[in-house]
Amino acid sequence: MIFEKNPRDWKDLQKLTAKVFSELGCSVEVEKTIQTARGKVEVDVFVEDPTYSPPLSILCECKYWSAPIPKTIIHAFRTVVADFGGNRGYVISKVGFQSGAREAVKNSNIELVNWLEFQAIFSKRWVESMTERLYEPANMIFEYMDILADRMKIIDWTEEKKLQHENLFYRSGLYIHANQWSQFPNREEIVFPVEIPSPESPIDDHQRVTLHNHREYFDLAFSMAPILLKEWKEFLGEK
Repeated sequence: MIFEKNPRDWKDLQKLTAKVFSELGCSVEVEKTIQTARGKVEVDVFVEDPTYSPPLSILCECKYWSAPIPKTIIHAFRTVVADFGGNRGYVISKVGFQSGAREAVKNSNIELVNWLEFQAIFSKRWVESMTERLYEPANMIFEYMDILADRMKIIDWTEEKKLQHENLFYRSGLYIHANQWSQFPNREEIVFPVEIPSPESPIDDHQRVTLHNHREYFDLAFSMAPILLKEWKEFLGEK
């Protein structure tokens, strides 16, 4: 799943829904007022997906209700999507839908999903999108590691410089894998859990971190990339 946690409340459901689309590379607005054929309406999450030309418009209704959603709500949302000319609509429910609600979306561009089902629709594309975004920082770090491998033959290393290099190389281990994984479209999936050297701890601490899912993998890789890039540049005397 894209998120291991469940939304805490209706605001969190909106926020996480928007984050999924944002990480797919879409333009996203929460609680956006749109103009339809029958007037102005506020939608929970409004999305424009630029991977299509022209961009697709997607409307999302987030229902953090403790009871199944009735067909009256679905009929109203279906009308909004149609009157706006939306390409697709999602109603995301905490607990599900009444049987009449399912009938109300037959032969329409509306999908009724719970939180897990919503994530499953986009999980493969999400991994591909996040992997593509990771390529640039991972490749830069990998190149610095490669440069140092060549320079080691000609640099007069002090003990302090050697230790600094070992620490940087150790802490950058995640990006060797990330660089290779992000370059090949037919790469094998990462098998979780996976254990790696900690990017946050020096080599002499021998600390390792266990990543249990793609979210933990990407969060760690993206959060540490600017820190390690800065350290590599300083190590090489770059501004």
